This record gives sequence, C-alpha cells and structure tokens, in this order.
Amino acid sequence: MKKRLFGTLLAAALVVTQVVSVFAAGSKTTQATPAGESVGKYEMTEGTAENFSEVKEQAVLDKILAVNNGTATLESIAEQAEAIKDELTGKVLVTKFFDLVPINGGVKTEDGKYKVTFTVPNLTEALQDVKVLHYSTQRAVWEVITPDNVNYSTKEITAQFEDLSPVAVIGKNTGAGTSTDSTTGTSPKTGVASDWILYAGASVVLLGAAVVVLGRNRKRA
Repeated sequence: MKKRLFGTLLAAALVVTQVVSVFAAGSKTTQATPAGESVGKYEMTEGTAENFSEVKEQAVLDKILAVNNGTATLESIAEQAEAIKDELTGKVLVTKFFDLVPINGGVKTEDGKYKVTFTVPNLTEALQDVKVLHYSTQRAVWEVITPDNVNYSTKEITAQFEDLSPVAVIGKNTGAGTSTDSTTGTSPKTGVASDWILYAGASVVLLGAAVVVLGRNRKRA
C-alpha cells in the first residue's frame, strides 16, 4: 500500500514538473501569429541571426539578438536611436523581436502601407500604451509605431508599416498583472507564468512527501 502511495506521489510530482517546464518554456518563446485577414498573407518567424539576415548593420543585429537573449535591455536600444528614447523608457517587451515577412504582397492600405493584424498571447490589460517597435532594414532606422487597434479581449493588434523587417511589441506594465522587468530582454511573463509558480510549489511538496514515504519504508524494512 505504501509503495503504491509512493508511486502515485512520485508520478504526480513528475507530471507537475513537466507541466512547469512547458509553461516556463512557453513564457520565453511565445511569438505573435497572423490573425484575421492577415492569415496566409504574412509570415512571422523566430528572431534569429539567420532570419534577420537583411539587417546589414552588425551593431543593430547584435543589439536585437542581445535583447532577445536577455543580455541587453529594451531601453538600451535608445543608444542607437535617441529619438525613440522616451517611447522605450519604462516599457517592457510583450514579445521578443520576430521577423515579419509579407506573402504575395501582404495586405496593403490605399496609401501603400502594409496592414498587419496579429495575435499576441501575452497581451493583457495590465499592459498599457502598447506600441510596435520596428527596425526598418530598408531605411536603416528604428521607429515606434502606434497600432491602429489593440484588442485585449481577442489579444489582437493591428498596425501599419511602411516596410517590414524585425518587429517587437512593447508596452508599459501597470502592475495589474505580471510582466517582465524592463531591465531584461526576455519576453514578459503572463498570467500563465504566475500559475506555473504554483505548480512548481506543488511539485516540491509532492516530491518532499514522496521522499518522506520512501525514507520511512527503508527504516522499517
């Protein structure tokens, strides 16, 4: 009976640990995906040196990758673009930088801009003043774009771009929810992240109970 209880506790602990690993990994790798009329019209890929091959200025590429890896801060981008310093101050990453590429021309507005709607799983009402940070490889400039629409209920953002290249969503954390510290470059935690902390605690308790049961069994053997 005790061996069976030990087996059950150990199995439960392992399951919870695996769930924690999945949620923890998800909080770091979650990216935007096309939504609405943008589905099939745009491709959004992970921010890697290979995918950002169109970024010709090495210092810019290094900065983007460093922010994604968490070795540089979001606000440090202002070192390369003083004009957007105020827009970056106090903000956090809602997504890491990802590459945004049109498919068959994408979706264009009447004035020729790319119109993109995408889903951002990390988007919550705790994040205000949501903007899109973009580095134009064609114009070699950093810019902060104000979205046409930010829908918290559907977690969708719609924005217009003159050209497409590395993009990240940024916002100001109001404290109503959890998000990343602006001193790091990793993507923000979501409500899910707060849940996996509970799971982590539960796994520790279960593993501890399993160890106690095993220890007692050995003493009595």
